[in-house]
Amino acid sequence: MFIGSKQIEIIIILILTQVLNRNVVIYSKKKKSCSIMTKEFRINQFLSLRLECGQTMIYVAGEEFIQCKSLLLDIPVAEISSLEMIDSIDEAVQEIENFSQRNMNRTRISPEVEFWGHCSNLQTWYEHDYDTRLLHSNLAFSLLGKLTEVGDTLAKGIFKTELINRYENGTDKTREYIRDSKALGYLSKEEILNLMLKTEDLIALTEFAEEVWVKEDPYKIIFALMSEEEVKLENRKVTELDLSGIDLELEKFPESVLKLKSLKKLVLRGNYFREIPENISELNILKELWLNGNEISHLPDSICHITSLERLEVGGNKIHALPKNIGDLKLLRSLGLGSNEITNLPDPFYKLESLETLSLADNKLNDLPETFCNLASLKWLSLSNNKLSRLPECFLNLKSLEYLDISKNPLTESQELLEKIKKLRIKSRF
Repeated sequence: MFIGSKQIEIIIILILTQVLNRNVVIYSKKKKSCSIMTKEFRINQFLSLRLECGQTMIYVAGEEFIQCKSLLLDIPVAEISSLEMIDSIDEAVQEIENFSQRNMNRTRISPEVEFWGHCSNLQTWYEHDYDTRLLHSNLAFSLLGKLTEVGDTLAKGIFKTELINRYENGTDKTREYIRDSKALGYLSKEEILNLMLKTEDLIALTEFAEEVWVKEDPYKIIFALMSEEEVKLENRKVTELDLSGIDLELEKFPESVLKLKSLKKLVLRGNYFREIPENISELNILKELWLNGNEISHLPDSICHITSLERLEVGGNKIHALPKNIGDLKLLRSLGLGSNEITNLPDPFYKLESLETLSLADNKLNDLPETFCNLASLKWLSLSNNKLSRLPECFLNLKSLEYLDISKNPLTESQELLEKIKKLRIKSRF
C-alpha cells in the first residue's frame, strides 16, 4: 500500500504526541491578530515551546526567547550515508545547506509537525544534559546562556565547560558566533584569557603587564590592550604588540616582550630607554620593529640576526653608527634613521637591495659613495638637513625613485647634477 506525504505527517504527529504528550498544555490565546488554540510543551521549569499562529516559539522562564526556524529537510535516502561521520549539528550545517539547495522546491512539512519535531529535539537535548552537539551553536550557546541567567543549575554547571571546549575545538563559524554573541562574558577574565591565548603567550603577557604596570591587575591590563587592538592574535598567539598610543615613559626595554616568540610587529616608540637587549634576536620572525623616539645610542649586531625584518624604524634616537652586519637584512624594505647622529654608512649598508623607503634626514652625513646606488629598489629617499656637499653621479640611474628630498644640504659641488635631477619625472625637494 502506498503511503502519501500527508499520511506520513499524521503518523509522525501520533508518534511524537504519544512520546511527548505528558508535557503538553493546550489553551486559547490571541496574539498579533491571531486567535487560535495554542499548544505549549514544557521541557522543565525554565524551558518550554509554544506553537503560536503556526510558528514554534521558545520560552525561557516564561519569556519569549526565539522563534524556531526550519526543522527538517527532504534528504534523499541515497545521500544519508554522507552524514554518518558527522559528530555534531555544527558539522552537519554545510551538508544540510547543500541538500537544501537541491531540494528548495519540495513540499514543506506542516507547522504542527515542525512544532513536535522541535519539542522532540529540545527534550532530547535536555535529557542529554544540554549536550551542545545536539543543537546548532547559534541556538545552543545563546540558549544555555539565557538558562544560566534565569538560574538553571544544570545549564550553569556545564555551560563553561561546553563553551571552552567548543571554542577550542569547534569550527571557525562556531568561534566567531561565540565571540559575536558575547557568550565569553560568562567566563572569568582568567578563563577567557586561557581560552584565547596559548599558555606561554599568556604567561609572557602577564609578566609584561606586571613589569610595566606594577600596581595594576595584569588580566585587566591585557583585556584593555586586546580591546583597543594594541595586542593582536593569530591562532591564540600574540603576533602584534603596538603600544604607540600609550604614554608609558619606559626607561628600560621590557625584556618580557622577548618571550612572545610569534611576534611579527613590535612598537615601543616614544619612550626613554637607551639600550636594546642583545637577545632581541629571539624575536626571529619579527617583520616590523618600531623603536623611534627613544634614547638609543647604538643598535646591537644581534638586531641584524632578525633576517625576517621588513621594516625598521629607529629615527629620533642618538645613534652614531650602524652595525657592520646590517647588510644581512636582505628583506628590509623600509628603514627609518632620521633625526640621529649618523656621520657615515658602513659598506654592507649598500647590500640592502630590497630597500624601497629610506629616511636619513637630520643626521650628520657629509658624503655618499657611488655604491649608494646599489640600492636600486629605492622609491622614497630623504637626505634633508645633512652636511652633503655632493651627490654621486649615479643618482640619475635610480630608476625606481619616485620621491627625493635633498633640501638643507650645502650641495656646492653638484650643481650640474642637480639640474639633471630636476628634469627627472620625480617629486623632489632641493
